[in-house]
Amino acid sequence: MIELSAQAIFLQDSHGCAAPFDPDDLAARIRSVLPEKGAESDALARDAVSAVEYALRHAGKPKNGPLYVKASAVDAMIANILQSVGLDDAAAAYGRTKRIDDESDRFQDARIAALLRERLSLSGERLAAVARKVSNTLRSIGADVSSSELVFELAKHFADSLDAVGAVQLSLPEPGWNDKGFILPPEEFACRVSAESSRLLDPSCRVVRVQPVDLRVFPALRIELRFFPLLRGSGLETPVTELAFAPLLVPAAACVDELCIAADDACGRHGGGALTPLKLLLHFADAEAFASEAMGCAGRKASAEVLNALASFFTGMITRRPEKITGG
Repeated sequence: MIELSAQAIFLQDSHGCAAPFDPDDLAARIRSVLPEKGAESDALARDAVSAVEYALRHAGKPKNGPLYVKASAVDAMIANILQSVGLDDAAAAYGRTKRIDDESDRFQDARIAALLRERLSLSGERLAAVARKVSNTLRSIGADVSSSELVFELAKHFADSLDAVGAVQLSLPEPGWNDKGFILPPEEFACRVSAESSRLLDPSCRVVRVQPVDLRVFPALRIELRFFPLLRGSGLETPVTELAFAPLLVPAAACVDELCIAADDACGRHGGGALTPLKLLLHFADAEAFASEAMGCAGRKASAEVLNALASFFTGMITRRPEKITGG
């Protein structure tokens, strides 16, 4: 799965080493501690990851570059989510899945801290944290502290990254909300769209598919779209260009708009009006295959560029701004 037009997120451990945020890996860790397996557990893990990712992307000031986040902050948010839905044992078990970092004494944090204290406005715990991250980074690349300029550049980077997220706010369900079993099946609201949109939703057409809306953890409307059914019967020859294919997306965009309104209305009728407007998550289920087979893209980079263009076309057609767009 690829994520389209999104800011990169990196998780930092206590040594300052960073790894890309992996939603699938995080969901697998959550599923591994849930007491029951199956579709409901999969949905809870998926929504917990979405809630965390949403909180991270909307925390602090917007940034043009990658977002660096403490891995421990993500683990704490997941534990809070599991506790909020009454899964205290799972929250405790999740805490035990975390990797414990081994302290290293190959580089002297104190020596680096002394250098930083002279040049940068750092002190106390902040100075110690930056010095430790610099030490472990130097160790990981096989460098030493002879290059003070490298030390200072790394220190500035890590000092900025400490402030990248700030205080992350995570909206959790009200106590007892889980007991209400507040899950909206698609039939609760998909029946209220137009005849044309209903045709796109029909399993025989398979252009648009909507997921059940679980309002316990991350109130969101998840919609899957497929490109190949739109191309069939259009008369367009392959390889098709973005400009030629874009008009075929208009009915699907209208369907998404109608589903957003209908889902919000159904949520309100069930007493969840405070949770609307629902966040919109779009997934182009056949995007990578379509870019390769129908648009003649060679390689992942070329496919990503074309799919980002199509995603831009599509989001310009719909009223609600998607919170996340992915392609399969």
